[in-house]
Amino acid sequence: MRNPLHPGLGESVTAHGGQYLTDYGYEIGEHGDEHATADRLAFLLGLPTARREAVR
Repeated sequence: MRNPLHPGLGESVTAHGGQYLTDYGYEIGEHGDEHATADRLAFLLGLPTARREAVR
């Protein structure tokens, strides 16, 4: 994933053992929780995210 405003800023994410990991080995999410994982990745890259309401 890349920040479109700063093309040199990006991060690769892989899936391993039920977790999503960054290139540096940080666990940023779990399989089945892709929306939260995407939000965390966007935060790391300085991208704006839309606020989501909690599902009841």
